[in-house]
Amino acid sequence: MEDHIWLRPLEKDDVPFMHKLYNKKEIMDFWFTEAHFPKDRITTGFEERKEPGKHRLFVICKDEMSIGLTGLYDIEPVHRNTEFGIMIDPVHQGNGHAGEVTKMMVDYAFRTLNLHKVHLIVATENEKAVHIYKKIGFEIEGEMKEHYFINGEYRDAYMMAILKHSYENRVSE
Repeated sequence: MEDHIWLRPLEKDDVPFMHKLYNKKEIMDFWFTEAHFPKDRITTGFEERKEPGKHRLFVICKDEMSIGLTGLYDIEPVHRNTEFGIMIDPVHQGNGHAGEVTKMMVDYAFRTLNLHKVHLIVATENEKAVHIYKKIGFEIEGEMKEHYFINGEYRDAYMMAILKHSYENRVSE
């Protein structure tokens, strides 16, 4: 059977899976936070993010297995922008899933939610992610010097974004 990647809405039953990912240092370093998330904190965060219209959170599935999480955060209805995030379990990384899911989420943001801009923050040292985002059409809007403290060092990050008209031009090519 071929790999089939699909997204489904995040449910409360996914808290144990979230707990697993949120406590993996190799993931959370790239989310610029400590891998220290008790289940009750994750449950509380899940409940807070259920506010209608503010977030769209999904589980990334490969066939019937959960392999990651993705979402659009802090959707702004007036400015029509949102922040994109993705995390894939390290055992499922390196298979092209991040690019596929990022395209799905950008398409959803522009064609379903009618947003104008999708932005993200990525560590400058996360060259694979930067490459994926550029390939999809994200552009670097700025660099945040020594903005995050990870593993005993201050790290730089890029602000990247893609605009709806840029995305549509790429899709029509």
